[in-house]
Amino acid sequence: MSPVGAYSVPSAAAYALLHTLWQGALLAVIAAVTLSLVPPRRAAARHAVGLACLVAMAIAPIATFMVYARVGLPGLAPTSPAHTTPLLLRSSDWLVVAVPLAWVLGATAMLARQLGGWRVVIALSRRPAHVLPSSWLCRVDVLRHTLGIARVVTLRPATGTVSPFTARTLRPVIWLPTPLWGRLPPEQQDALLAHELAHVRRLDWVWNGLQSLVEALVFFHPAVWWLGRRVRQEREHACDDLAVAACGDALALAEALATLERQRGAGPDLVLAAHGGALLQRVTRLLGSTPPAPRRVPIGLVIWLGCGAALASQLQLPADVLINVRVDASTDGPLTPGAFRELTADAFATHRHYRSTMDDHGRVVELYEENGQPRPIDPSVRTWLNELTSTVGWR
Repeated sequence: MSPVGAYSVPSAAAYALLHTLWQGALLAVIAAVTLSLVPPRRAAARHAVGLACLVAMAIAPIATFMVYARVGLPGLAPTSPAHTTPLLLRSSDWLVVAVPLAWVLGATAMLARQLGGWRVVIALSRRPAHVLPSSWLCRVDVLRHTLGIARVVTLRPATGTVSPFTARTLRPVIWLPTPLWGRLPPEQQDALLAHELAHVRRLDWVWNGLQSLVEALVFFHPAVWWLGRRVRQEREHACDDLAVAACGDALALAEALATLERQRGAGPDLVLAAHGGALLQRVTRLLGSTPPAPRRVPIGLVIWLGCGAALASQLQLPADVLINVRVDASTDGPLTPGAFRELTADAFATHRHYRSTMDDHGRVVELYEENGQPRPIDPSVRTWLNELTSTVGWR
């Protein structure tokens, strides 16, 4: 048996990317509804929900591509007959090339942009390390044990930055902004250190990198960027909660965030900084005046979902379009007495099976079934067999 893919790889890629329009919108609506039901104080749970839906936005087009291209299956044929191309793509062949090519170029550019965080970390790591005051190192150890972090966390000075930030997972490093750090009161230093250590405890370097990858792969979808902002916001809220639990001073953390905001500059996405997220919302949340979460779905997501679903309805395949073809034969040449050839074709609504054998008298006996029921081989079936056997090279 050798399966033959229904679509060529470019066709399947274009088909999957176009379907992402409604799939991503649907997942964003699900995320919005779920987040509206989770209390604002449960930031860690809200982060997990948002990140799961965000990752699903990247998995959905990959799964769609795998279904229609049959990528990864043994014996995959790289090409397919023209009549198995999706309806929209059949009349617009330029989309088969333009859509995947535009995605490749855009995703490559976004990946290069997202890797800016790595470049910052590598550049800072190569600088000579200066000795930091022992009091800073002792405070990190105390807070690390308070937060239950077993890994050693290294402190490094970082000139030219306005906020402490964290990188790495197995050997985490916290870079401190000197000389700004020395001008902060001790209670604000503890609050900011606890926030950065919360990123270490929660493995946020991994989750932030995963999110950046998703945003690069599905860069073209507005719902990805909307949900990405929500996920980063909840990530900072979760770390704020852990920091307050560790140092016991929400006001100190709020004041420290306000100080950093006055010095704020944009940073790469892969760097986890204490001044990330929406400052006003974080401060009001820390001070206990968090407004209730709005229990509504953004109207833009609903509109996008409707438009995407309308487009998807134009991409629906007819019931007789083949998904998979399997061929088996006892001989590669002409049929001989006792030899057989068998063809099985799966479609969206029909399972077809054809078998031809030659008896001892040289007569060819044919059997044709649809969905397990015998059917006569009429002219339409004969035409279908001729087209299909010519495609798979059966002579």
